[in-house]
Amino acid sequence: MENKQAPEIRIPGFTIEWEQRKLGNHAEILTGGTPKTQIKEYWEPKEIPWMSSGEINKKRLSSTDNMISKLGFEKSSARWVRGKSVLIALAGQGKTRGTVAVNEIPLTTNQSIAAIVPESELYYEFIFQNLEKRYEELRLISSGDGTRGGLNKQLVSDVEIMSPSVKEQTKIGNFFKQLDDMIALHQQELDTLKQTKQGFLQKMFPKEGESVPEIRFPGFTGEWEGLKLDSIVDRLKSYSLSRDVETSEYTGYKYIHYGDIHTKVADVIDESSNLPNIKAGNYELLEKGDLVLADASEDYQGIATPAVITIDMPYKLVSGLHTIALRPKPKQADSLFLYYLFYSPIFRRFGYRTGTGMKVFGISVTNLLTFEGAFPSLEEQTKIGNLFKQLDETITLHQRELDTLKETKKAFLQKMFV
Repeated sequence: MENKQAPEIRIPGFTIEWEQRKLGNHAEILTGGTPKTQIKEYWEPKEIPWMSSGEINKKRLSSTDNMISKLGFEKSSARWVRGKSVLIALAGQGKTRGTVAVNEIPLTTNQSIAAIVPESELYYEFIFQNLEKRYEELRLISSGDGTRGGLNKQLVSDVEIMSPSVKEQTKIGNFFKQLDDMIALHQQELDTLKQTKQGFLQKMFPKEGESVPEIRFPGFTGEWEGLKLDSIVDRLKSYSLSRDVETSEYTGYKYIHYGDIHTKVADVIDESSNLPNIKAGNYELLEKGDLVLADASEDYQGIATPAVITIDMPYKLVSGLHTIALRPKPKQADSLFLYYLFYSPIFRRFGYRTGTGMKVFGISVTNLLTFEGAFPSLEEQTKIGNLFKQLDETITLHQRELDTLKETKKAFLQKMFV
């Protein structure tokens, strides 16, 4: 196998071959410690930033969740790590082991973290990005088996890294830092949008026992009417169609299986939805505006998760296994309003109270239709439903942009390192 001495993509102006360096020869490798938790004076006053391995997932640390006292520092094996070092989790729950981060401030760590403090031949951001790319490799070199093993100071010291001049390392590291900043900004915007949606779900539907919501569109002032769900929807037939009826061939028939609702394969159903094909049969068919809810879930949070059909169906669509199909009555209920109502806190609490089961939780159609809530005029329902749909479309767009940025970084990591 050819030993590559330069990456596929390179910063313009650099041509010298890269060199192989062992981390321990060009960086100081430090491990930390934990002051005794039962001695209060080791933890108060809070004077020195102290990091646990769980915080490694923050990736860039400008603060720590915990602090120790100067006495705690002196009486433990905790050591100062200068800012702009690379931190690697030696052990930790789940996928923590092998994860790397950068400390933007001087701090101390527990014994489950090793700090890589680079000397003049290595640039910290270059090391960080290189090791982030090699996450799976770092987990494989851990001592012990693949799930319970751990890294140690010597294993980290022995890690070899192909690197160019410090000047080129700096340009590469800063390029990826800019990408990380863009990803972080997009993630922040996405989180803000999701929080906004959750806030609206709480405030645009009346709380239990109330007849008006906290936030309302201008021009609407009357009280919402208390109604049972069964007075504004009709129940449609669902079929106990398991995965056995699916086929790879297009038959003109598709179905909604409760599992596809939980995985969002069936959600807001439009032209882009890719629902499973099923064998043709004599079924009652779903139409635009119909809602299909999962009547079974592995947790209470998933009880009565909805899907809604937003287009005139170009194929025959059927409600399948463990689903409840509903059709809003004309001029009484808007399908998008109902879809988002089913995600509102008041309905989620109803599902929690009404659901039954131990390992698999469910709700019967009889119990579902007893839900009593407050409903505005059809015009106000439509406005509310459309607002949430626009929010969801914006969230989807931001998610795609974020995913594209992450894939772009992943591709550059493959081609800009050896």
